[in-house]
Amino acid sequence: MDPKADRIPSVGCLLFLAADQLVAHRPNMVPFYMTRVPCKRVWVHSVHLSAMVLAATFLSLQESGHLSFRIHDESRRMPAYVSTSLTLYAEVLNPTLPPGLPGELLSAAIKSPDGRVGRAEGSLEHLQGTHQAYVLGLIVQYPYVKYAVRRELAQVGASTKSWGAFRPDCARIALLEAACADAIRWWKQQQADAPRLCTLLLAICRTASAGPRGDV
Repeated sequence: MDPKADRIPSVGCLLFLAADQLVAHRPNMVPFYMTRVPCKRVWVHSVHLSAMVLAATFLSLQESGHLSFRIHDESRRMPAYVSTSLTLYAEVLNPTLPPGLPGELLSAAIKSPDGRVGRAEGSLEHLQGTHQAYVLGLIVQYPYVKYAVRRELAQVGASTKSWGAFRPDCARIALLEAACADAIRWWKQQQADAPRLCTLLLAICRTASAGPRGDV
C-alpha cells in the first residue's frame, strides 16, 4: 500500500475540495475570477475560496498550538459614526512546521518581524481588509492557494503533474469525502465559537487574495 494513501490533507485543503458546499458558485459560467473544484463540474468564486482556505488554515494552527492570535482594536468617534480598525497579530508558540499549507503559513509567521497578520476596518458585520496582497509578508494573491493545495494533494498521493498540468486523482479524492465532511463541520463550529476572529481573518485574507485587481 502506498504510505501516502493514509495521509489526510490539512483542513484548508479539505475545504478546497468541498468548496462547492461552502463558496458561492454560478452554474455554466466560468469568468476569470472563478475556480473549478477538483473532480467536480462546479466553479466557485476564487477570492472567496482563497480567503476561506487561508482563514481556516490559520485557525487550525491556533488549534494545534502552533500560533496564538491577538486583536488590537482602535476606535475613533466621528460626527456621525464610530470608525473601527482591527489589527491582527500572530505569536509563534511552536515553530515545528507541519506539512502542506499550514507549514507555509507558519513559516511566514516565524519570519515576520512583528507577527502582523493584517488589518481590517469597519463594523464586525461589514469588515473590509486594508488593500494589500500579502499576509504576514507572504504574497497570497490568488492563485497562491490553488497552487499550495495542488502541492499538498500531490504530497498525499491525490494528484499528479503531467506535462505541467494538475491531474487530480478523483478516485483517491473520493476517499476523502468523510474527512471533507468533518472539515466542513469544524469550519462552521469555528465561525460559531469565534465569530470576531473568523470575520477578521476572512476580511484580511479576502482583500489579500484579491490583490490589486480588487475583485472581492
